[in-house]
Amino acid sequence: MRKSLLAMAALMGVATLPAHAWRVNIDKETFADIGFATIIRGTYEGKRSNAEKSRLRFYVHNFNITASGQVNELVYFNMNLEGNDAYSSPIVKDSFIGLKFADEFRVQAGLMRTPFTRNALTSTYALLFPYTPKYKDVGLAHNPADVGLNLGTRDAGVVVWGNVADAMLKYYLGVTQGDKRNSKKDDKLAYTIRLQFTPTMLGFKGETGYTVADTYLGKQNVLSIGVGYRVVGHSKNVLTNAKDTKMWTVDMLYEQKFGDIVPNLQVGYIDQKDVFVDNGSGSYNQVAKKAKQFYAQGQLLYDQMVGFGKPALAVRFEQNKNEYTTGTKPKATRLGIWANYYIKGQAAKVSLGVDSVSLNSDAKNRCTTTAGCRYKNFTDVTLLLQTQF
Repeated sequence: MRKSLLAMAALMGVATLPAHAWRVNIDKETFADIGFATIIRGTYEGKRSNAEKSRLRFYVHNFNITASGQVNELVYFNMNLEGNDAYSSPIVKDSFIGLKFADEFRVQAGLMRTPFTRNALTSTYALLFPYTPKYKDVGLAHNPADVGLNLGTRDAGVVVWGNVADAMLKYYLGVTQGDKRNSKKDDKLAYTIRLQFTPTMLGFKGETGYTVADTYLGKQNVLSIGVGYRVVGHSKNVLTNAKDTKMWTVDMLYEQKFGDIVPNLQVGYIDQKDVFVDNGSGSYNQVAKKAKQFYAQGQLLYDQMVGFGKPALAVRFEQNKNEYTTGTKPKATRLGIWANYYIKGQAAKVSLGVDSVSLNSDAKNRCTTTAGCRYKNFTDVTLLLQTQF
């Protein structure tokens, strides 16, 4: 059962398929794996402006119901229904059909993860830092971690991808919908390319699935270097002064097991130009000339049971910058320190983290909720519970 699940993970690009899923078999070729996952968190949110107070908030951060499988050796599929306590009802997060002609050549059509940044290709359940402060609430109207125009991590369209030379090289080529805010008027598309290199000749194992993970918990040694380029077209029928948003990224993940210790290091950089952002009234005509993000994070895992789980300590440094046409340059810097306790890998995990965010003067002055409002530096403390089936 475990081997078959891992085979499906490689086939469909599931980064962290649960250790136990319910498999429904129709015949020898046709089957589906049904899964359930959820993240519950409680966060003490520091005071973000002089117009509000600190608060303790509890969330259903995510719950997911997934179905992934194949019709035959050629045709596979994936569906992911997601909800949280902010949604009025669950939404379709992923829904695509794929054709696997060979390991080197696969075609997926539907709604899926945008193959641009490593972050966009990583499941929420495979992150070292599953909670990220919302920078749009603290002075940055656009977070460069998003994939252009606040589209998040998904896009609808067609992606061709594959693994070459035993995953020494992985490639993605995407033609997708891009700007989805007004599909009836917008005639523009988004074009994406991502390449990922792994020196398999040095003993590292390639990340063969469509998605990736922040950590493989010592199950495989990984050294992956990725680069990506994406253009999101914007129609003049939708945006005044429309310009295409151009962005590029570079990232690297290193993880290797040394006895009982598993060190992990990831760095990344995202650069975007002509980013259209919300001007505060629901319109997207305000332009950030540039939006950038740099991050570096790592984890040290002790790969032995201590009590009923394996402990790890993770650290993240992140800096987000915008440059607006008005000349203002808001910047947010985050330092996060998290203790992760893997009871059963990513299938059962407890995390306790502290995130400290500091803002420059331009970011602090972007508060517009009340007269005289000003954003503040803040610190959040989060306890997070995660499970998958």
